[in-house]
Amino acid sequence: MPREKSGFTVIEVMVALAVLAVGMLALLLMQAQTVRDGSRGKHSTTAAMIARDQLELIQRMPYSDADLSPIVWTTPPWLANGANPALNPGEVPTRVRNAGGTVTEQVYTVFYRVLVDPGGNADLRSVDLEVAWNEAGISNNRPTRTGLPTVALSTLVVNNDR
Repeated sequence: MPREKSGFTVIEVMVALAVLAVGMLALLLMQAQTVRDGSRGKHSTTAAMIARDQLELIQRMPYSDADLSPIVWTTPPWLANGANPALNPGEVPTRVRNAGGTVTEQVYTVFYRVLVDPGGNADLRSVDLEVAWNEAGISNNRPTRTGLPTVALSTLVVNNDR
C-alpha cells in the first residue's frame, strides 16, 4: 500500500517563502517611491504657488515699468534679497514638513523673461516665469532650461497705461 503524504516538503516551504519575500520587497520599494513622489508633489505645489504669486505681482505692474522691458532669462529685480546675505538674488525660502514630521527649509529660485509680441503688437508683451528647486535624492527626468525640477507659467501683459 502506498504511503499517504501529509504536510509540506521543505522545498515547497522555501519556494513559498521566496515568493513572499519578493512580494514584500516589491511593496517596500513601492512605499519608498510613494514617499519620494509625495515630496516632489509638495515641492511642485509650493513652486506653483510662488510662480502664481510672482505672476500676480507682474500683472499689477504698469506696462511702462522698467522691469517689464524685454529681457532674457534673469532673476526678478524685486527679489534681489539684499537684506538677507544668506540668499542669492531670486531665491525664495520656504519651510517644508516631511513625512515623519521633520521640517526642512527648501529654497526655490525664480527666473523670468519678457518678450515683445511676436505678432508685432507694440501694446502686448509675453512674460514667462520659472520656479526651480534642487531636491536631494530626486533627479529631474524631464529636460528643463535649468536642469532642475521646474514649474513654469506664462502670461500676457497689455498696455493699459493709456
